Amino acid sequence: MTQGAPGHVAVPAITPYVYLASAAMSILGNAVASIVWPWMVLERSGNPAAAGIVATAIAVPSLIFAFVGGHLVDTVGRKPMSVVSDVVSALSIVLLIMVDHVADLSLGWFIALGIFGAVGDVPGMSARSALVGDVVTEKMTLDRLSGVNQTIASFGFLVGPALAGVLLSTLNMTDVLWITAICSFAAAGLTTLLPVGTSAAAEEGETLRGSLGSWKRILAVPAIRLIAVVSLASTVCVAPLLAVLLPAHFQSIDRPGLLGITMSAYAVGEIVGGAYVAWRGTQRRRAMWAVAAGLEIVGMLFFTVIQLNWTAMVGMVIAGIGGGLFAPMIMVIVTEGVANDVRGRAFSLFNALGMFAAPIGLVIVTGLLHWLNIYHVCIVLSLVFLGVGSWSIARGWAVLPRYANANNEGRTVHADGVDCGDHERQ
Repeated sequence: MTQGAPGHVAVPAITPYVYLASAAMSILGNAVASIVWPWMVLERSGNPAAAGIVATAIAVPSLIFAFVGGHLVDTVGRKPMSVVSDVVSALSIVLLIMVDHVADLSLGWFIALGIFGAVGDVPGMSARSALVGDVVTEKMTLDRLSGVNQTIASFGFLVGPALAGVLLSTLNMTDVLWITAICSFAAAGLTTLLPVGTSAAAEEGETLRGSLGSWKRILAVPAIRLIAVVSLASTVCVAPLLAVLLPAHFQSIDRPGLLGITMSAYAVGEIVGGAYVAWRGTQRRRAMWAVAAGLEIVGMLFFTVIQLNWTAMVGMVIAGIGGGLFAPMIMVIVTEGVANDVRGRAFSLFNALGMFAAPIGLVIVTGLLHWLNIYHVCIVLSLVFLGVGSWSIARGWAVLPRYANANNEGRTVHADGVDCGDHERQ
């Protein structure tokens, strides 16, 4: 047995590796499903707009599940919710296979089963993130575990789509769907082996109405407010770039292969960033935040000249490194700085913000495209992101501690993320 983070019971040394294996199976299944699902919608409906209709219909319920799911993670338990979420995700695929065999898959079926799957996927992300703080050990510290987890996630989303393409070209659709379902079932099975996270973190009998007051507690932490604002603003800028502008550019020059390479470049950068965190940790908190934000700013500025093609790929790699630093650092900040009984809701907040912000960005860009071409809109988004990133660096310097460890160079860091200066030497 080894001791994890302060305040945690000792867990077996193998625990974080079981957690990572479960995360890898879940990520791989979701990555493959992200390609197979819209492909199947297009194949069965024959309507290119159908995939967009299904995605839009699922978006609003997913946002609701993000908020409600955070409450359930804290009141039911992180481990039970993680297991249930993966099982529900797997069952949604199994039901899809069954319906496809006994009836014609209509748009209504895709929407209904997509919403059912979102019941599992969305709260599951929050539950899995909240579990991180429970499975750390002396050797697999919170920093290292967060960095390794990010590296695995990035690798999964780099390899997953390519694997899905290979599977779709060599197997029939049903076999590919079974593979994704098996991945989710395997993730659930591995999570059940974890000796932590079974009990509820929040008080028994807490109502959903009372749970809403917990958002004030979460957002009272300056570092969490910073992350929330940056997540919201950056998603508004980035989502339309990835969903509309980049595809439009590469479609206009008839280079779909370059689009795939460019999208994959971000995952490559994330692998580098996540690996660095796993190696070096997040001890120099202010400096790492500033470097990560700076890399994302530089990466976005490359999109002001995407006509050159290579600039988009380079920009994605640079921004990906920044994102690979940000994601595990945010996981560490939330785990350290948010009270244990609302940690699930804290992670669900960021999932919900991403779901809420992306449509806003798409609406704004759609409006801009009535007056500007895609290249001018790229410049506008890059400049807005420059402002957001610059504010993020300045604000991060103000609210984040210089060093993560309380004893590092005699500095005290409170749970709210405020650096309180030097200890008074006795």
